[in-house]
This record gives sequence, structure tokens and C-alpha cells, in this order.
Amino acid sequence: MPLSLLAMILACSPEARSPAAPVPLPAVPSAEPWAESLAAPVPALPPTATCPDADGDGFPSALVCPATAPEQADCDDTAPAVTPATERWVRPGPFLMGSAGGEAGRDEQPVHVVTLSGFCLDRLEVDTASWAAARGEAPPPPDRTPLPAEGLTWEQARDLCAHLGKALPTEAQWEKAARGGCEGGQDPARCDPGDLRPYPWGDAPPDCARANHASAGPTGPRPCRGGAQPVGALPAGAGPYGHLDLAGNVWEYVADPYHPAVYGDGTPRTDPGGPAEGAVHGLRGGAWNTFSANMRVANRFQDLVMGSAAGVRCARPTAASVPDAVSPLDLVAVRGEVARADGAVLAGRALYVTAFDARDLDPTGMPIPGRSPLAEIRLEPNGAAHQPFDLPVPRGPEVLLSAALDAGTSGPAAPPSGSGGVGRLDHLVRVDADLEGLRLLIAPLPPGGSPAP
Repeated sequence: MPLSLLAMILACSPEARSPAAPVPLPAVPSAEPWAESLAAPVPALPPTATCPDADGDGFPSALVCPATAPEQADCDDTAPAVTPATERWVRPGPFLMGSAGGEAGRDEQPVHVVTLSGFCLDRLEVDTASWAAARGEAPPPPDRTPLPAEGLTWEQARDLCAHLGKALPTEAQWEKAARGGCEGGQDPARCDPGDLRPYPWGDAPPDCARANHASAGPTGPRPCRGGAQPVGALPAGAGPYGHLDLAGNVWEYVADPYHPAVYGDGTPRTDPGGPAEGAVHGLRGGAWNTFSANMRVANRFQDLVMGSAAGVRCARPTAASVPDAVSPLDLVAVRGEVARADGAVLAGRALYVTAFDARDLDPTGMPIPGRSPLAEIRLEPNGAAHQPFDLPVPRGPEVLLSAALDAGTSGPAAPPSGSGGVGRLDHLVRVDADLEGLRLLIAPLPPGGSPAP
């Protein structure tokens, strides 16, 4: 299920809000707080007076001349097919990673200085034609050729990049490409508040000209397109180095195992690579079926919560990443069953079970806009009156458990993902050990989305 969609569905659920209460909309990003400890210096780079162009494509080597502008730097000076039109150079140096603004989740905090070696990142998301060619498959139909590859697993994304002689970007590399380094702010010699850009294009809120996503409205999502669009179709959404679609279209995998506390106490990091191991991996950038809050460059997501809109773009690093000193994410099993309150069978396209951290709920018990679920599974409805679920959840916090049935229909009462009914437990549960025997009842939303008696 798209991130934040269940939060909006639950806002209309029978036990959530009064008929007169509006559905909460994503907040306008608040200004990031600033601390002088973030004002790291930007090292000077060698001059670009004599820069080689070994492959004769008209673009000098980024490795030899790292100060070359990204629209001129060659990421592989031995391959004429590699140009700034295909890969963009991100120069070495510091950037500011994370967010402490009003929409930031706890896993985005604190803001801290990260210094990266130079690297290159594909200018565009991998499209379906490249995905098919890498797998030795027939090319897709012409109307799908320019669309991003979608529905990939992390392993498929990793292997594709390896096949192309590249790698998945680290989470820090992805965020620097989207936010920009400290050479691009108000003071090019040091990090400053201008380096805390919330979106790849700058400060302006997302719209359909910049990012293929969905906005939230009182009767459901308002998608820009309702699906992916051709890669690179929104030049107005270009990032600081010229990458396109870093916000929206499809989520993009990163190399790191995911951990919510990897930023630690805010101590500066150099070429970080996340935990040394872990079965949960990060996703960045939002997708066509996620909301404006997920377009922020600092927004973190992970594949314990999976929709279909996951794709990939590949990186060309110049240095090995350094594992962060955190333990792998510890997971417990939350098990139970979902049933319809009216006793009818569970039928349709998908059944979702989701866990939200209680610390990400507002005083009414609703998920705060922009906060990511802890975990979610997508099940195929079994056509019976009850359906078991087994949800892996990070150990520790109290969580809100909820369920939604996609009956394959839509209308004014609910978006498709909740068209067969929604529900949640009436109490929080602590996930410090495996849990058994939980029961989630779902009920249809009445016409118009107003709460039932």
C-alpha cells in the first residue's frame, strides 16, 4: 500500500474522527533548525586547467578533474557512451544529511555532516527497455519502453547494477545527489542553512510539474497520473546535479541495510554504508502513489513496507563505503488473523496489514502525515471469512495495527486500497517479543467516507 494512504483511510474509519473533522493534509515543510556545529568547511578541489578527455567524447574526466561541473564531467573516460546525459558526477565533499523539520520522522534525525568521496549516479531511473535487455528478455511494447522498471526486489536491483558494472548508491550518496553538497548553498566554502534544501529542486512544495506523486484530498488521493510516467519527463524537478525523478515516479533502492538509528548522536560520518548486515533495505524518493511528504530528500523508507512502485538507478562509486557501528535491525513476528465485521468472505485484489509506531501518532491516535509505517505486508485475499497474517516488525516500540482490504473497486467512500473495508486494533501492542492471537476486524466505509455509527 502506498505510504501514508492507510493513514488517510483510517482518518475516515468508524472509530477515528467526527463527521465534521477534515482529513488531515500533509503539512508545509517547516524550516530546519540550524546549529553552528553543522558549518563544516568545503575543501578546495584541484583546478580544471588541464583535464583529459581520453575517449574523445568532449567531456573531461571527473576522476582527474573533480571540480568539473556535473553537466560537463565524464564519469567513465574510457567509454564514449557514458556522458553527462547518462550519468552525473557528484563532487567530493560534505553535505547535510537528515531532517528535524515538522514532517521528519525519528529515523531522519539528527541532521549531521556527512563527507563523501566523489561518485556518479545515473541521471535517470532504469527504464523497462534497459531492464529487459539486462535480463535477456524481449523488449517491452513501445508504449512501455520509456517507463521506469517497477516492482523490483532489492536483490534484483542490486544484481542489475552489478550487471551494468555499477552498484546501488548508498543511502548517503542518494541523499547528497538529491539535496546537493555544501558547495551549493549561500556560502560555497562551508555548510550553511541554505544547504538544507527540502526537495531536489529547492524549497517550493511538490506539484505535478516537478514530481509524479499524489496529493491528499478529503475524498481520497489525487494522483498526478495514477501510474508511472516516462523517465526524465519532468525537467522542472531536476536535482542540484541534474538528476531527474529523484522525487516521485518510483521508489529507488539503496545499498544500505536499513536501521532507524543509524544517524546516532549526529557525529559526522565519512562515506557511511549503514549496518554491516541486515535483511531490511532502504528505499528513497517516493513514488507515483505516495504523497508530498514523501518527496522530501531526507524521507527514509524501507522494504518492510512494500508497494509495487519500487525501481532503481545505479551509481558508480570511487571509494568503498564504511559500515556504521550499529547492530542489524532486530525483528519479531506479529501474528493473528483478519476478518470482516459482517462475516463476509475476504475477496479482492489485496489485503494489507500495517504497523505504525505509537510515537508517530497524533493525540487522536492518527498517524502523523509524512511518518512512515514500521512494517506492512500485502496478502492475496483467501476468499474465506478469516485470513491469517504474519508481520515482521522491528522489536521494541508500542505499535498501532491496522488492516485494509482492496476489493478492486473505488468510489467516494475510500480509495481502492480500502474499498473492501478498513479497521484497526482498539489498543496499542508492544512488540518486544513475538505476538500471537491478534484479531483485526475490518468494516466498509459508508458513502462519502463519513464515520459509521
